[in-house]
Amino acid sequence: MRQVPVRRNIDFVGKKYIWFAISGVAILVSIIGLFTRGLNFGIDFTGGTQMEIRCDKETTISDIRKVLSRFGFGDAQIQQGQSNTFIIRTPNLSEQKRNEITAELKKSAKMKDLLGISDVGPGWGAQVSRRAIIGVIIFLVAVVLYVSIRFEFKMAISAIVEIFHDTIITVGVYALIGREVTPATIIAFLTLLGYSLYDAIVIFDRLKENADALTRQSKKTYSDVVNDSVNQILARSINTSLTTLFPIVTILLFGGETLKAFAFALFLGVLTGTYSSIFVATPMLAIWKESEPKYATFREKVEKERVRERRTVEQNVATNRVRVQEKQAKTNEEPSAMEKPAKEPAKVVRINEERESRKPTPKPKPKAKSKQTSAKARTKGPGSRKKKKKKR
Repeated sequence: MRQVPVRRNIDFVGKKYIWFAISGVAILVSIIGLFTRGLNFGIDFTGGTQMEIRCDKETTISDIRKVLSRFGFGDAQIQQGQSNTFIIRTPNLSEQKRNEITAELKKSAKMKDLLGISDVGPGWGAQVSRRAIIGVIIFLVAVVLYVSIRFEFKMAISAIVEIFHDTIITVGVYALIGREVTPATIIAFLTLLGYSLYDAIVIFDRLKENADALTRQSKKTYSDVVNDSVNQILARSINTSLTTLFPIVTILLFGGETLKAFAFALFLGVLTGTYSSIFVATPMLAIWKESEPKYATFREKVEKERVRERRTVEQNVATNRVRVQEKQAKTNEEPSAMEKPAKEPAKVVRINEERESRKPTPKPKPKAKSKQTSAKARTKGPGSRKKKKKKR
């Protein structure tokens, strides 16, 4: 037997103020964390010391991190390369501190050779940041142009708002938990912007298709069309997000430090992008579009019809309730079925009455003569009675 699919009817636009309140609180907390705690930039942005070493085959990144933790550099960047080589990035180290760390690495981490040591200035990180900002500006301009041509300008602005929403929350989480910002983090930021835009474009495409069929004869508002569009692609959006999160979570659990820095930003971006495309961009677009005279007229007409239908339903319900109450009261007053004689149908009663009317009237029976009178008549004989005198 074929199973009928369940139709979802979640009112996303009707609960828009709840979603806006959640986003507002998240953005406020992110901004507070950003100004109070600030971002923890890595040595690529602040400058530091980079060491390249070769260790024994049994040495792992955790062994090297344990050694650095003794000197207060447990959060240093450690990247493993080929042939058992490791690249260590720490804040600026003095000559004495370098010698102490090197000696400890030879003793505890089985370091064989020191391949190189150098100071990294903040210029490279600043250059990466500058190019990233330029890339973001170009990306936003391209988004506005593409979405405006493909859909409309208001959808483009809604997508831009969604992108800023996701970026602020992601940066705020980095500030609150103190996670280090590396060039990999910047790359992940740029990647999550594209993902946020992709999810919104999917919704806008379905929304445009449904909105084109909206006419004056339709019994739906633009908000109803938005709800229908989001409900239609909700399962697809959730499934896409989950399949994207599975490999990201795997990298967060089992990947190296460099990959984890990239995966953590992607993880936050996918979550916020999925949320904002459904609960922020589309409700904001519905509010903006219904301010147009065309859709405002549609909404006014539909609301009047719904009020009229609601009143009709309420009147019918009230009438039916009164009828049921009268029937119940009448049933309580009448005798029960056992005590009440059965009534013949009206048609049968009428036929019986006609038959009774057609029957001939019976003739009255002659009175019987008494025995005494007949006996006397026989005794007197004929002519014994007095004859009446004839009138002359």
